[in-house]
Amino acid sequence: MKLRPMLKRSEGQILILTVLTIIVVLGLSALTIDLGMAYAVKAKLSSAVDAASLAAGKAVKIGTDDASRRQNARNAANSFFAANFPTGIRGTTSSAFNVDSITSVDGSWIIRVSASATAPTFFSSIFNRPIRVGASAEATVKTLDMMLVLDCSGSLGSDFGALQNAAINFINGFQEGAGGDRIGLVTFASGAVLEDAINKNATRGFTMSSLTNHINATYSSGATNAEEAMRIAKAELDAIPAQYRSTLRSIVFFSDGAPNIVSAQFKRSTGAITPACGLYSVGSGGTPTDCYPISERSGSPSYYTVTYLPVQDYTGTVALFSFNNIRPLLGPPLDRTFRYVNTWCNLNRAARNMVENIANAARGGAGNAAVTIHSIGLGARLRSNEVTTCAYGPIEYGESIMKRLANATDSESYNSAQPSGIYVYAADASQLNSAFQKVRSAVLRLSN
Repeated sequence: MKLRPMLKRSEGQILILTVLTIIVVLGLSALTIDLGMAYAVKAKLSSAVDAASLAAGKAVKIGTDDASRRQNARNAANSFFAANFPTGIRGTTSSAFNVDSITSVDGSWIIRVSASATAPTFFSSIFNRPIRVGASAEATVKTLDMMLVLDCSGSLGSDFGALQNAAINFINGFQEGAGGDRIGLVTFASGAVLEDAINKNATRGFTMSSLTNHINATYSSGATNAEEAMRIAKAELDAIPAQYRSTLRSIVFFSDGAPNIVSAQFKRSTGAITPACGLYSVGSGGTPTDCYPISERSGSPSYYTVTYLPVQDYTGTVALFSFNNIRPLLGPPLDRTFRYVNTWCNLNRAARNMVENIANAARGGAGNAAVTIHSIGLGARLRSNEVTTCAYGPIEYGESIMKRLANATDSESYNSAQPSGIYVYAADASQLNSAFQKVRSAVLRLSN
């Protein structure tokens, strides 16, 4: 008699537990669905926020002042977010997007954006617990000012076409047009030519077709006036007003040999002073007397008898003496002005000193004037002493000079207080394109 009521109570309890279990299972299933929907919304929201921050990063380069750059960035961010996360997408409600801040620090632009939205729910809404998801992103933009400096000397010979192709492929990796990267071009041989001046105003950018046409139009002839080319490249970067300079300032320098020309005014044995010209030092020794017009990359030399070397180049800005005395001129100075006898080795030493002096000055610029130099070398000549009559050791290999120009970390005179670039060696013309791409990757890693 007592057993039947107990069984009935047990059956009732089991039924209640079963119902509760079903409710819990259904609830968890519904919650899983809700969370899955929320996860999908968050993924879409994150993608839209990322797109907005990248768009703002490109737009912030455009404008004549900081206020217009910020407004352009905000407009682009809002436009890209709306396109990638339109109202009501995936059943969302009350979505919001904010450009939290656009700040300029040391020339870099930092853009922070955030967004949120209410995901659609089935079970959570019963308990009035909507699921709100959010996402944020930050983009750091470093703009680029770069001078490309190309050796077009006669020693390149049949390799010159490969150099032209590699250089054109190199610049194709940068952003042209208003708001893009700034790129200028200098070519050199016995003299140096500014082929494309760098943009020096707030519009920024460069013209790809102009650079390409100039590279295709140049030719291989003459000697190696690296000093004149490096000086022009540095002067172009320095001519950009401080308020318009990019975060990154770079010179990419290519050569297949060591420097061998000094651009200056020289005293002749007749007592006359030469017009500004480049004195040529390649040869087996003797007195250097071939003077090339510095405004030309090549041409017929005019004969001069030069008595002594000047103290500075024709601009009066670049010393013939090494900034760190790594390569002293030979013999006692003629007088207290430290002019030296015009020997072949002194001229060759001066040519090497001068390009290193300019590179050191470029890297050592204060504030936003500092320049990072990357160098690319071609051929076996760079790994031997081209000059055998001046008691040069391994640190006078062309490759060693190229490493010093870049302040590469494996250079014997590496200076940790200055920007460090990379040196890339191409054993032959087939490796030129790869060498230029390695430098481009190094530049882009810093500018993105």
